Formats: sequence, structure tokens, C-alpha cells
Amino acid sequence: MGYLKFDKTLLINLEESLSREVLRTNRKGAYHCTTIVDCNTRKYHGLLVMPVPKLDDENHVLLSSLDETVIQHGAEFNLGVHKYGEGIFSPNGHKYIREYTMETVPRTSYRVGGAVLAKEKIFLQSNNRIMIKYTLIDAHSPTTLRFRPFLAFRSVRELTYANGNANQSYEEVMNGIKVCMYKGYPDLYMQFNKKVTFVYEPDWYYGIEYQKEQERGNPFKEDLFVPGYFELFIEKGESIVFCAGDVQRKYLSRLPAFFDKEVLKRTPRSSFNNCLKSCGHQMLYRRKGEDM
Repeated sequence: MGYLKFDKTLLINLEESLSREVLRTNRKGAYHCTTIVDCNTRKYHGLLVMPVPKLDDENHVLLSSLDETVIQHGAEFNLGVHKYGEGIFSPNGHKYIREYTMETVPRTSYRVGGAVLAKEKIFLQSNNRIMIKYTLIDAHSPTTLRFRPFLAFRSVRELTYANGNANQSYEEVMNGIKVCMYKGYPDLYMQFNKKVTFVYEPDWYYGIEYQKEQERGNPFKEDLFVPGYFELFIEKGESIVFCAGDVQRKYLSRLPAFFDKEVLKRTPRSSFNNCLKSCGHQMLYRRKGEDM
């Protein structure tokens, strides 16, 4: 029996699913946090949130979210979820989720068209890097995956808005790109384990809302920058790994094996003691120059 398991009935009910959040941390003070349907509801939610000592003592949201799109026969199924004004959610990717489990790492299963796609996440303990593995479990026709990164580059205490000071350029790196929106921030490297096409299509997404901030009476709307999208073909049974961090990743072809190896290091939630141990690991923070 899984430690945590939610089925489609709960996941498509946003009143229920948006109240359930996931937090994964590392030993350097960085973290990944969002809801179980990957819709951010707080301004400190994000895929990659990390300290930037050159700026201040705060954590900063670099990569807010990553929208995935499954494409078959020209039909696009967007798996992302964002809240906008008047209770509008767009896209409605939560409708494609069939199951969410948390035995060792978060795992989400989607069914779209003739495809079944699984998504698993890990946050590296010693590096500021989020890794996401996508496995195409089943497909009845050729399948393409598209990924749109939503960038924030701001403190967890603030919100960001469309502006002319943001650096909208990018630089190609092996199997991906690097970006840096503002001076003083580290470069953000977004890479895959195989060759990927990046289409430069810069745009601001306006008025994204954070429901929990609104409920608390705080400012709750912001604009996020999307530099473009990645696109690649995936075969049935194949796994694609995306990673984002402040240091360029080498040996990218080894990412799927590295991901699986990292999963084995995590504590499975198979007993009460293991649950306590797993929670304890989430609270460890190693300051620079400090042994642990």
C-alpha cells in the first residue's frame, strides 16, 4: 500500500487537490514546493527556489514552473495548471491526471489521447538542481513532448511584473539553454538527457494568481516570463530527464541512470520510522564551510 496515493476523483477536484502541497529540500537551503497538481498557490512556490547570497539572505524563485504538452497527430494536450482572474484555470492539465503517489519520490500519471505518461521528481541533496523524469508508458501513435519554462527570478517575499529591464536573451548549452534575467542572479541551466530543439518565443504571461496569498489578504498577482519552448520526440517505453540548476550539467546521456540511482538513495515511506527519517532529512541545512 502506498504511503500517499490520490486518484483521479480527488485530483480533478481543485478545491481538494490545491490544498495538498509537496516540499522537497536539499542541504544548501534550496527547495522545490508546489501542490500535487503542480499549480502554484503561494508566492514562494516554485520548481527551483534557492538562496542567492550575492543579493541578500532570502530565497529566490528562479524557475517557477514547467508546462508540459503532449502532441499526437497535431493535437496538443497541455498538462500545466495556472490560476487567473475570476476563478479561471488555464490550461486545465489536472483533468488528465489519473494518479498521484508518493512512495519514495513524487510520481504523477497522465492519460492523454492514446498516451500514458508518468512524471517523477527529485531534488538533489548536495546541488541546487531539480530533476524530472518523464516516461512514456504507452502510446498508440508518434508522440512529441513540448516544455515551456516559466521564469520569475525574484525573492520569495516579492512578486514580479512585466518590465523592460529583464534580460530576455538566452545562450545555447549542451542539450538545452542557460538564462539569467537580472544582474546578480546566477545563470539558470535547463538541459535534457538527449538533443532537444529550443524555439525562442519570448512572452510574458500576465496576471497569474496565487490563491493562498489572496486568501491571506496579500498581493497575489504576478507576471511570469517564458523565453520559448523545448520540443523533442519520445518513443514508447523511453524516459526523458529534464534538469534545471545553477551549474551546467555534464554527461547528460547518463541522466536517466543517475536519476534512478538517486531515487535509491531516498528513504521509502514503508514504515513510521522511515517517514520520520524522510522528514528529518528535509530539515537538514548545511551552511557554507560547516561539516555535517
